[in-house]
Amino acid sequence: MKAKDSAASILIGLAVLFGASPVNKAQESSNQQQTTGRQQKEKSTPEEKAVLLLDQVIADAAALRLSENRIFIQISAGDLLWDRDEARARNLFSQAAAGVAELLQKNDPNDRQGFGPVRSAIQLRQELLLTVAKRDATMAYQFLQQMPTPPSNGPRRPDQEEALEQNLVALIASKDPAMALKSAQDWLDKSQYPAAIAKVLGQLQVKDPESAAKLTTQLLKRLQSDELLSKQDAARLSLTLLRPGPRPDKKSKDNSQSAKAADGAQAGGNLDQMLVESSFRDLMDAVIAAALRATPDPAGANTARGPGGFRGRPNNFGGQPANTPPTDAQMEQSNARTLLMGLQQMLPQVDQYVPDRGAAVRQKLNELGMGNNPRAAFAQMNALMQKGTADSLAAAAGMAPQGMQARLYQQAALKALDEGNTDRARQIASEHLDSTARSGVLQTADVKQAARSAGPKLLEDVRRNLSRVQSEEERARLLLQFVNVIRTDNPKLALQLLDEARSFVTRRANSFVQFEAQLSIIDAYAGLDPARSFELMEPGINQINELLAAAAVLNGFEVNIFKDGELPIQNGSTLTKMVTSCGEQLAALAEKNFEQAQMTADRFLLPEPRIMVKLAIVTEVLGEDAIQPMDNGNGRGGFGRGRRGQQ
Repeated sequence: MKAKDSAASILIGLAVLFGASPVNKAQESSNQQQTTGRQQKEKSTPEEKAVLLLDQVIADAAALRLSENRIFIQISAGDLLWDRDEARARNLFSQAAAGVAELLQKNDPNDRQGFGPVRSAIQLRQELLLTVAKRDATMAYQFLQQMPTPPSNGPRRPDQEEALEQNLVALIASKDPAMALKSAQDWLDKSQYPAAIAKVLGQLQVKDPESAAKLTTQLLKRLQSDELLSKQDAARLSLTLLRPGPRPDKKSKDNSQSAKAADGAQAGGNLDQMLVESSFRDLMDAVIAAALRATPDPAGANTARGPGGFRGRPNNFGGQPANTPPTDAQMEQSNARTLLMGLQQMLPQVDQYVPDRGAAVRQKLNELGMGNNPRAAFAQMNALMQKGTADSLAAAAGMAPQGMQARLYQQAALKALDEGNTDRARQIASEHLDSTARSGVLQTADVKQAARSAGPKLLEDVRRNLSRVQSEEERARLLLQFVNVIRTDNPKLALQLLDEARSFVTRRANSFVQFEAQLSIIDAYAGLDPARSFELMEPGINQINELLAAAAVLNGFEVNIFKDGELPIQNGSTLTKMVTSCGEQLAALAEKNFEQAQMTADRFLLPEPRIMVKLAIVTEVLGEDAIQPMDNGNGRGGFGRGRRGQQ
């Protein structure tokens, strides 16, 4: 017995000395692998997590029944993957192209209004081509040639196919300047002047200045007075080129500075300014020469609008039937008036760059009764509202036409609030605004003044202001105003104020307006306490789940949202927009807690909204621009069409 005990002791000692049993080793190895996997996942960057989530979105989308939904996800995923896995992105684009081609072949000759598969195919075709063109111009053109042309009975004007190709060329200019230049030159050879020429020229200024100069020279040779009067598209293109003003003269000391300037232009700073000053003056001269040939309308039509409205469309020349083609003389007069109205909005530029022609332009405007054109006055008013001060806006309001005074005074009061001058805002509102507008400005002034004081009685001031408001949405809006003013200096108090509105968020919304108001409060929490934002998202998602279930039951009776038992991503219904709003909110929250955002997205019961929201999260985290679903008109029904959620 003692010998056996001794032997057992020896075996135990050997086990301790040389390690645990094979079974224990395997278990320990498995635990280590799981721990390592969790650690690696936790160490993954948000971008890496987003790419993994995108893989899940692509896999889930493959199980969707509606080809329109699958195609949209393929286009979006291909765009997101291009810089990370080009081969896979190309494959997704090719799958989308094949799906669009199949949809286009499902043409129903009796579908005169075009609400069937063809309409979706046309929209997806455009989205695909424009998305691919930003990545690979050659591939986009191959798709354009390979896919069937949309049928003529679809919801499409005859010139839409040509416009699509022109937009493609404008996008391609940033990737393939030579190809874009050739296309633009082909248009000029055919005496065509699409708006895309301006976009091509702007891109060439950044990518290939030498080609831009060449195209500018060719363009100005064409855009002479006779051509501007005979070609409506030439007249419009000339105004597009002139409105932004001349391109600044860049004098760089070295190549690195030139590169920086180009980068700035590419970011949008100077892309709209396409002509150097000498070219700008030449084109302005040609436009003025053509505009001065305008004569009063002999039929006595509203000359301030021109015979075809502000845009110079030859709808009704001298009272003749609308379907009667205009004569050459009528077309020339229509284009001359279009140019003259365009110059009216650019009189400061006329005075600056061709000062000797300003008097003649003003005389012609008076001769044709365009001296007080409401459209030009409205454009000037908008410019003033964007750049003016409270005092300059108030001064302009006193001299503005009667119909514009109230709007200007209201903007002056709001501008005074932005400038921190609540007394001036109150004065303008009290002296010049009606009761409704005055009440809104005074309430906002009270909110801002009380919030800036941030004294011990602030909460009492808030509640006193809230007691004046009837609707819960308005009370939530006022609370958010307080929060936005004090959130940086006093985040603790901002959270306390948000808690005042929390009961409004957690209760069931009775309209899409209320739902948006709830999302606004959730968004305010995101910057102060993201955990609460996630918590407050859940009641809204639960309600959307209930509404989607109800819509599925009523589909075909009271509403028409689902198609073949599936929610179309592009249907434009209010319910779809509610899902999109949640996606935008979760996408913003994903920057703070990716895993929580993903888990919250999984609370959607149907696969379609889950996919939509997860795609929004991936797009935000990867820093890409989302491809916005087009409203294809299928959202008709009891749920209506709501606004997009606030970002």
